[in-house]
Amino acid sequence: MRRLVVAENIGVIAAAGLAWAATAASAAPSEPTTAAACRDCHAAQYEAWERSDHFQAMRVADEDTVLGDFADARVSFHGIETRFFRDGGRHFVETVGATGKRGVFPVRYTFGWRPLQQYLLDAGDGRLQAFDVAWDTRAANQGGQRWFHLQPDESVAPGHPFFWTGHAMNWASQCASCHSTNVDVDVRTTTDVAEAAVTYSAVNVACEACHGPAAAHVRLARAGEIDTAPHAGFRDGSRPRIVWRLVPGERIASPDRAADARQIDMCGGCHALRTPLTDSPAGKPFHEAYRIQLMDDVHYFPDGQIREEVFVLGSFLQSRMHARGVTCGDCHDPHSGALVADGNAVCSQCHRASAYDVAAHHGHAPGTPGSACVDCHMPARTYMGVDARRDHAFPIPRPGLSSELGVPNACTGCHASRSNNWAQETLREWGVDEGEHWAALFHRLRRGDPGAAPGLAALVAGDTPPMVKASLPPSSMRPALQRGLTSSDPLTRRGAVTGAQGQPPLVRWRLLEPRLDDDVLGVRFEAAAALLEVFGALPTGARTALREPLAEHRRSLAATDYRAATQYALGRLEDRLGRPAQAQAAFRRALVVDPTSVPALVDYADLLQRRGDQARSGTLLERAVALAPDNPVANAALGLHLVRAGQRREALAPLAKAGRAPDASPRLVYIHAVAQHSLGDEAAALDTLRRGLERWPWDPDLLATLVIYLDAPESPEVRRHLATLAEFWHELPEVRALLDRIAR
Repeated sequence: MRRLVVAENIGVIAAAGLAWAATAASAAPSEPTTAAACRDCHAAQYEAWERSDHFQAMRVADEDTVLGDFADARVSFHGIETRFFRDGGRHFVETVGATGKRGVFPVRYTFGWRPLQQYLLDAGDGRLQAFDVAWDTRAANQGGQRWFHLQPDESVAPGHPFFWTGHAMNWASQCASCHSTNVDVDVRTTTDVAEAAVTYSAVNVACEACHGPAAAHVRLARAGEIDTAPHAGFRDGSRPRIVWRLVPGERIASPDRAADARQIDMCGGCHALRTPLTDSPAGKPFHEAYRIQLMDDVHYFPDGQIREEVFVLGSFLQSRMHARGVTCGDCHDPHSGALVADGNAVCSQCHRASAYDVAAHHGHAPGTPGSACVDCHMPARTYMGVDARRDHAFPIPRPGLSSELGVPNACTGCHASRSNNWAQETLREWGVDEGEHWAALFHRLRRGDPGAAPGLAALVAGDTPPMVKASLPPSSMRPALQRGLTSSDPLTRRGAVTGAQGQPPLVRWRLLEPRLDDDVLGVRFEAAAALLEVFGALPTGARTALREPLAEHRRSLAATDYRAATQYALGRLEDRLGRPAQAQAAFRRALVVDPTSVPALVDYADLLQRRGDQARSGTLLERAVALAPDNPVANAALGLHLVRAGQRREALAPLAKAGRAPDASPRLVYIHAVAQHSLGDEAAALDTLRRGLERWPWDPDLLATLVIYLDAPESPEVRRHLATLAEFWHELPEVRALLDRIAR
């Protein structure tokens, strides 16, 4: 095993982004032992692997692997000049480092190879960082053979989250687990120092990354005893692949057996936006090993199409093909990564070509843009400047939904000068029915529409993909939550746990207590987190019962305790358990790892405020808003800090910004309106509440506050709002009190 060690000072919140993690010594690791051992018996698979992106995931930088122009090439991005050069057969980058001073940094490894190649630089003490200027490896006539910046549209300088020396660009914490094989990051902390030792068995993605530990298998093979051991020495054995058969008269193939999730478990560990729940995920079912990022408005469009980079699995889990049992290997050769056939022939393995690969279906002349299945059903988005990656939810174009919710569609994505109405009419002429889509229900739920209850119940009870059910917006509709919490699918149960976070503490406890003993770690982890948030409001017996689930929750967090987000989560855990000193230490560690962590800044500031340190609390909040000027939580926290400091007029600007943010909540609008009203700006407060109700027409706090501030029970506007409160929120004590008072 290759072992890398570095010690770093974590005694203070550093101005520069010191990352916990690995060093790389000058000597390059040798060829992966496991891959070499496999080659003797599996030559064809080995040769295919050598042609794969997995093989090129990370390589020692040398004359054969480095593709970029290091012949004294000079570029300038964001006001920073960078020089790429060779010296004695080694590659170097001269540029600005973490402190803002220029330096020369050795290139230790290449990262990827097409359509771009990044470089891992030794940033000092052997700490590996992914450089933020990459080489476009495409041909020159395709716009390639050039250096380009990965963040061209925003000023990236020292201190920025995506400056190359920052936490987001750190190899060990952000990249290693999926670009190398059998990676282990072991962090040991004392009062002032965190030491991270990183080990791996192969520098790139080699055989064991997918098949698991192979030492026993190799030993058995060399002894001629493969047939004598269970699973040939591996943790689990291979199973027959599903065979897809096109039955005469049918347009789509049927599987010969039930779906097997093992390949999804294997590939999904890296091809997903996820957080590990264990430091030994190999061989475990996905939801036992990882916590996948659910669909939200940051990573996905409202209809589930990919927005930010989510690495395939989150979109594939939305698809009908996944529900039928299609797996990665049905389309991709598992060793080379290449498609198993050319063009539409990949799809016609299961979709009869005479029905689908014809102009009568796709409406375009064969061989022209629009005639390829992927053009309409796997629209691509470009990440990292030049890397076009396709959506694996296989959506159908819905221009009507584009008009309603602003989501993209493949029709106008190609025909950029045409309108959604044109696309909708064209599809109608072709006989294509867009059909209903769950995105419309999600939109109603986000607006707090109580009338969405029947649709929600039908969605949870139906055959909607679990990824969709799991991503439902938080709801107060308990019957749907209860159904989701008892689903046979772990992802659906996890989503229902998340949805229950809007429930009062005792109701939440009654709903979620059974899930603390769930068979799947991912569900137990989520249940513990949801109950931790209301820990102080739970009765003594419940808090006692949470002791072991929270201990397990802590052990799961320890799997990634080298990450800033994990230290932040540990800080919240300690804070909720009433351990302020330990919470403060965790928040400080988070901010050493990543000084730009806005959540850690905000929660640490809140802790300091509650401990009476108003000055430091305000400083941290000012930093948070400077780093993320549009973040609603940071702005709201700064506004409330200013209110407590007696600067109520100055608080209005950040409170207004918080309430108007696209990802704001009704609560933030309510806080802004109350602040305006307390300063005597009654008209402004009414305007804020009315604008809030345009976004959330059924929110009880906004409705009740507007009724109180208007103080005109007989006005049509107040009567309308009172009727809404009486119809949908009469069970809330504060609403009943308001209705009774007005009735008297």
